[in-house]
Amino acid sequence: MLERPICMLPREAGLLRRRCVRVAHWAEASGPIRDLVDTWGTVAAHGIAAPQIGVLRRLFVYRPYEAEADGAGDRGDEEVPAPIAVVNPKVIKVAGELTDYDGCLSLPGIYGRTRRADRIELSAQLAPGETVRLKFEGYTARIIQHELDHLDGVLWIDRLADEDLDHLYTLAEELADRAEGEAAATGKPKTVFKQVPLTAEDRAFVANARRPLPGFALHW
Repeated sequence: MLERPICMLPREAGLLRRRCVRVAHWAEASGPIRDLVDTWGTVAAHGIAAPQIGVLRRLFVYRPYEAEADGAGDRGDEEVPAPIAVVNPKVIKVAGELTDYDGCLSLPGIYGRTRRADRIELSAQLAPGETVRLKFEGYTARIIQHELDHLDGVLWIDRLADEDLDHLYTLAEELADRAEGEAAATGKPKTVFKQVPLTAEDRAFVANARRPLPGFALHW
């Protein structure tokens, strides 16, 4: 088991901004896949790409959003599906558009809304010598596109238009009354998260760190 630190901006910008190379042999992927899966338990994420642990290979791991949203984690870790490894992904086609929040382990605590395709189809290897076609939609499609971007040295902040910088936010915890039935059972307040606009300093940091994509590339 090898848990790897996550590469962060601005410290590891040189790694995060490089385009990854194709995996020529599965042996090149097996070690990084193990490290990504081992690192998974140390972070809160829907996916991790190889360059985020300093490996410039075209692979990432993800967990379908549906597996997170259906409350599997509340039923015990043994019921939560393991992250899925995707090697040498190649986009075949995309369709639709979905605007939703984005965030990244490499730029922790900062969130914003980006435009991405609502559906995506790609080819990839999930096992040695096996190339398959995969289709995703909704929020899982967003996860896949976010990780694909990492393999090309693109970060989600690059997909922001100039006017979007004013709508970036972080999250702050605050207490709220629990639902009536739950409050009666526990007698404890409930923690919720409130969106808080970024400070001018943090907004300037994002503005300087981003590498804006041309308008036609803001979505697939």
